[in-house]
Amino acid sequence: MSEDLVVLREILQRELETINAYEKMIERVSDPVLREIIDHVTDEEREHVAEMYHLIMDRDPKQRERSELSHAQLTSMSLLGAVPSAAAAGSERDAAAAAGLSGQLIAPASASSRDPVPPPPPVFPDGAWSVGALKRSPK
Repeated sequence: MSEDLVVLREILQRELETINAYEKMIERVSDPVLREIIDHVTDEEREHVAEMYHLIMDRDPKQRERSELSHAQLTSMSLLGAVPSAAAAGSERDAAAAAGLSGQLIAPASASSRDPVPPPPPVFPDGAWSVGALKRSPK
């Protein structure tokens, strides 16, 4: 693995952690002007996340392929906030084909056959919902 990719992923991780920290700080601040400033700085961190993500996509073909696959799957399941119009995206197969992923998607279950109870969350040995340095030891 390229050291450049490692660095980009570490930056991405830290930017996400920073966003979470700033959002918690906003809750603690009562001055509306300070809240606005912290909110502005938080948005800049979001921009950094997007930049790091795009740099990773440019340099990691496997990550780019998985990103395209997951985008096509989420689009086909109507789980994205901005689902392309029928004319732009066509059917699920058209979305998959546009992403170069024909035949790789699993069609979502019909609404009537879906299990009304979602599966349980994954279980991690220490209870964390993250990986690597994002894992925090219990306080």
